Amino acid sequence: MVKQEDRIPAGYRPRLGGFVGQGGIRFAVWSSAASRLWVSIFDEQGNREIDRLELRPEGEGVHALFVAGLAAGTRYGFRADGDYAPEKGPWFDPDKLLVDPYAVEIDRPYVYDIRLAARRGEGTDTAPLLPKAIAATLPQPVPALPPLFQPGGLIY
Repeated sequence: MVKQEDRIPAGYRPRLGGFVGQGGIRFAVWSSAASRLWVSIFDEQGNREIDRLELRPEGEGVHALFVAGLAAGTRYGFRADGDYAPEKGPWFDPDKLLVDPYAVEIDRPYVYDIRLAARRGEGTDTAPLLPKAIAATLPQPVPALPPLFQPGGLIY
């Protein structure tokens, strides 16, 4: 039987966030303390959650999921569950939408609202209050050009 840690090559650095690839989007989040992580998919306006999919542990704190059929322009956010002990630090609450810190684009500015400070169990889903990440295709790398000056070719 292959162990989870045996499938991760040494030196592997996962790409975190929402990565648009061929045929879908791969979502990946790192957390050393979360017990469960989800990606929330929203409608085109970013107003209504249309799906919530649980990410799978990949090892070393990375949780990921490839969702076929999604494309650039998809609006999404993350949710996390785990210990809730504000006096000790952990504030995990799956009702709180988390904005992807690796997103290159969000659909609206952040706006403060007192409901963002609601404690766990108070029934406040923060998704309507927060911007959503917009999955974007990353630009292709630009090939390096040869140097303009050759050794001995510049007179100062």
